[in-house]
Amino acid sequence: MSVRAAADYSGCVRAAILAIKRGERAYLDPLAALLAPLVPPGTTLIPVVTTRRRAAERGFDQARELARRVAILRSGALADVLRKRGAAQRGLGRGQRLAARGRFSLGPAVPHSAMLLDDVITTGATLRDAAAVVAAAGCRIAGAVVVARTPPDRETPRLGGRLVEA
Repeated sequence: MSVRAAADYSGCVRAAILAIKRGERAYLDPLAALLAPLVPPGTTLIPVVTTRRRAAERGFDQARELARRVAILRSGALADVLRKRGAAQRGLGRGQRLAARGRFSLGPAVPHSAMLLDDVITTGATLRDAAAVVAAAGCRIAGAVVVARTPPDRETPRLGGRLVEA
């Protein structure tokens, strides 16, 4: 699965992502505009959602809100089919993230084809886990897009042995 990132997880992009993770909505539209050019027109997007608890704390799910906005900008569709369970990965090391499996379940109406959308990729483990669940339900994964990738000097994000594209 190819993954394209709009930016590195640094500077003002990092600050904007951290702000939405604190519940600030002001950066959703600018980040969606940054992400939209990576999505082909008419694409169905599946947001890689956070847990219900984290979404409730923030007042929204950042991946779901970004995917909704990008779908509108690209005349696409939103397929809100993933449900996340378990604890957040915050503070986990690379090995712990890569070892995690089974964090997602599916809701109804899985599309025939879609792209995954997430805010940040560090190791690729979350995207890999989400893609496995969606593909097992018969959906063709046409790749993934993320707002930002962790800079290579911090960790090298890998997915299936391929480096994330900038």
